[in-house]
Amino acid sequence: MSGYVKVPGLDAAKAALDETVSHGYEMLPIGTSQEIIARIFDKSWARNAFTAIPMSESVVNIPKLTAGITVQGTTGQSDFEADESRHTTTDVTLSIKTIIANAPISNKLSAYSVTSMMPAIKEDIVKTFLQTEEDMFINGDTTTTGTYANNINGAYDATNYPGGIVGARDPRLEFDGLRKMALDGSCSVNASGANLSKTHILEAFACMGIYASDPADLLIVVSHSVKALMMGWDELDKVQNYGPKATILTGEIGKLYGATVVATTRIPETLGADGRARSQAAGTTGNRTVVLIVNKRSPIIGNPAKTERKFRIIVDPEPQKDRIVLVPKEDLAFANRWDEAICHIINVAPGCL
Repeated sequence: MSGYVKVPGLDAAKAALDETVSHGYEMLPIGTSQEIIARIFDKSWARNAFTAIPMSESVVNIPKLTAGITVQGTTGQSDFEADESRHTTTDVTLSIKTIIANAPISNKLSAYSVTSMMPAIKEDIVKTFLQTEEDMFINGDTTTTGTYANNINGAYDATNYPGGIVGARDPRLEFDGLRKMALDGSCSVNASGANLSKTHILEAFACMGIYASDPADLLIVVSHSVKALMMGWDELDKVQNYGPKATILTGEIGKLYGATVVATTRIPETLGADGRARSQAAGTTGNRTVVLIVNKRSPIIGNPAKTERKFRIIVDPEPQKDRIVLVPKEDLAFANRWDEAICHIINVAPGCL
């Protein structure tokens, strides 16, 4: 391209990614992006468990049933005509959000070390976007009032709220996640500050009613310390007992009463009794965690129909700073069909690791 300064670092970076070398603000061809998004999708327990909807528009309304038909008896009459009953519906709105990063790399570093460096960079991008997605799916909350003090994660403070919202660009502000959906719903079990027990799980199943009628549809999401506790339960059918053809989610530790149990580092263990972030100013003695039980058919993940919007990496040369900038971006949406299909067990004492 005429008018552009040749950038050696850009040449090296794109060559290392097996892409055509050219100059100026450009997007890496689809191959590299498809490789990265495929690895993110493959490693994500949420993406493998929940329903995915392709979105050709930035906002999509998905109808859901709120009431069904009524079935009546005939009272022995052969000419009985049933009373008319109708399905009623409302909409679930999926709205595309974009998450983005900005990774400058010096031309000197990329020119001399790019062959060994680029695989590590791609692996870091996969890991970071995977963790960010998971954080959003679990801890997302769009609440901004009180300068984020009213958010379920609290406002970031290195001492008192280390897991709080760090500012307006925090990805967890993009949409509500499972914890917020559970808090806004009606299905809750209180562990009263005790360790998680099998009774708590069964109480949650009962609270969910019809949405827990088939345990195979249920996903139990726990922190790693609660996982350590559950591993001692005889009722937990551990993954090592699965058959050779079993499908195993990332983080899956087994089946409990037929429901899949997944452990994740994204479940906080610095919560209060109400399931919201707790100030650490008074020490850690009162810290609690939460257990989420979800009917897998209820949450919906929206994926852009256009391949280039699912995930892409833009390469922007900055010769005046002797560097290139990798700008990975991803579009996604998240929503929930039925409030009663998500239950949380709050006020759970973290397990002992």
